[in-house]
Amino acid sequence: MSRSNPNVNAPNPAVRWFEWNGEHGKVRYYDKEARQNVDVPIPFTFLLLDELASVRGWHDASESGIYSNEVRDTRTDFLVVKSFKGGTLAEGLYKAIKDRVNTLGGQFVANCYIAFKENGGLVIGSLRFKGAALGSWMEFRKAHRSELYDAAVNITGYTEGKKGRIVFRMPTFEVKAVSEDTNRQAVALDKQFQAWLESYFSRRTNDQTEPPADTEHDDDYIDEAPHDDHNAPLTDDDIPL
Repeated sequence: MSRSNPNVNAPNPAVRWFEWNGEHGKVRYYDKEARQNVDVPIPFTFLLLDELASVRGWHDASESGIYSNEVRDTRTDFLVVKSFKGGTLAEGLYKAIKDRVNTLGGQFVANCYIAFKENGGLVIGSLRFKGAALGSWMEFRKAHRSELYDAAVNITGYTEGKKGRIVFRMPTFEVKAVSEDTNRQAVALDKQFQAWLESYFSRRTNDQTEPPADTEHDDDYIDEAPHDDHNAPLTDDDIPL
């Protein structure tokens, strides 16, 4: 960080990290102070700023969480996948390391950077989708591609799917119109995020691979249960980036 370039090595500007809980069909986030997951009331409204890809999961061998750097395009950008206690697990393009990553307990994750309302104003957050929830998000995104960056998105509830005896819940979405003022606020937040992102991508790939911003220690890492059976798997054709 410097006076002329305050974004160098600056922390991720997201103030809250949400995820879709496929077991219970809810949006939630991890409260580090209370050391517990917090459910968010539905409907949950957000404005999409940008979308990146990463890997998350659970590594049985080291009994610790799996994480990676974030990339914009899995076809050209290298991923470095690590676990808190097991070190580097895989490196390379997603297609080349996918089988190893999945075997070790990692999953492809779409990390949607969003603007959401907090204390009466809009702030930057992150909303992660994986497994069957990611499939639902991709279908919605494809159907509403021209509207996603002009309107807001509502998570309205969920639909159920079943794999064997496992029942999983996938989010349902709708487009919601926003005022010009709200859109201007979201654009201003996106400019702030893009400035940070430019700095992030200028780092060496290994320097991008830091513990997730919503965790400080492995003890803070609370993901779905190991081998997240609440989410149906994706095929190669399903991967969006």
